[in-house]
Amino acid sequence: MLPDHYPLFTILSGKRVHLGLTGSVAIYKALDLLRLLKESLVDCGATMTCSARNFLGPLILSALGADPVYSSRDDDPLDPYAHLAPAQSCAAFMVIPATASIIAKSAHGLADDLLSTQILAFSKPVFFCPAMNPGMWHNQATVHNVELLKSRGHRIIDPQEGRVACGDQGQGRLAPTAEIYYHVLRAISPQDMAGKNVLITAGPTHEYFDLVRYFSNPSSGRMGLALAMACWLRGAKVFFVHGPMDRLLRLPEFESISTVSARDMLDACQSVWDSCEAGFFSAAVSDFVPSPCPAPKFKKNKLETFQLEMNSNPDILASLSSCKRQGQLVVGFAAEAEDLESNARLKLKDKDLDMVVANLVQPGCTPFGSIDNQVMVMDRNGRTESWPRLAKADIAWRLVDWISLI
Repeated sequence: MLPDHYPLFTILSGKRVHLGLTGSVAIYKALDLLRLLKESLVDCGATMTCSARNFLGPLILSALGADPVYSSRDDDPLDPYAHLAPAQSCAAFMVIPATASIIAKSAHGLADDLLSTQILAFSKPVFFCPAMNPGMWHNQATVHNVELLKSRGHRIIDPQEGRVACGDQGQGRLAPTAEIYYHVLRAISPQDMAGKNVLITAGPTHEYFDLVRYFSNPSSGRMGLALAMACWLRGAKVFFVHGPMDRLLRLPEFESISTVSARDMLDACQSVWDSCEAGFFSAAVSDFVPSPCPAPKFKKNKLETFQLEMNSNPDILASLSSCKRQGQLVVGFAAEAEDLESNARLKLKDKDLDMVVANLVQPGCTPFGSIDNQVMVMDRNGRTESWPRLAKADIAWRLVDWISLI
């Protein structure tokens, strides 16, 4: 399913997508995608080829919420216009897994079963998620067919490297389900951020005081990642500058820049900031950095006590806000232990922000690592709102809505 720190979006309720399932051992991963889409409140239909039915029965798709479920078998009752149904009702069409056969049929306009006919009748781009032996994937016929599909505007979610079912090693494994899920959501999301570059910082920083120990905080980066995904789903190119976090997915127009310390993060932000229209600075940056340790590692058996001198770290938010150009938007985040509104308003003014998102951090009530949060939002125009506790994915979507109003 989704990696633990990745957001599940439910803001696209009522949208409809269609899944085309073909005969591959990777077909079981289509069930995971179906579950994710249903959890996101997205309606799904499905079509199975005869080969697909050798691996799965249509009943399992229906049990997981797919409706309708079409089959290519001649003995199944069939709507005479089933070949047109996805084109008339669906915002996106995903072929998962896509075998070499269905890729070849689609590239050359063949329509000899229900799925290939539905693909031919679908007027919008179709997403193909290939899964096959590496030799088949790299065969010149498949390479040519894939290029033909791309030239007509269809999308290919490239398979990943790894060991395939037959034991061979190479590129041919179906892309991760989470990656495919976000491609689906982007296809059905409003594209009001298309053509814009957005910088987002996330996660903690680590400030080492010897080779194995550091000062940090419990930030998971969930809020920043939710913001990055919300902007990307809505068409933006994202520069995601993050501290130490779990492995990230590979997505087009999503540049992940890994950093460790606050100074690393500042350098990374400065390298891309000029090209961006907006920045969301949600990283929990350490305010102080220890002076370099005189020894590679503090040894407990040689010290009863020790002292460290702490120096101020650069203020990433203030540094980039001070050099923003006309029209460039800066959104800051404030975690406060008291006087939430007054401290947030002070930060908004002192750092010349366009918007600030503030939340309380109290004993037993912290947003760090959680999947939800309760925030107060205010902008430079005097607009202030206090939101109820919401999933961070919902907060992120609302924040992207808000910046269009500033």
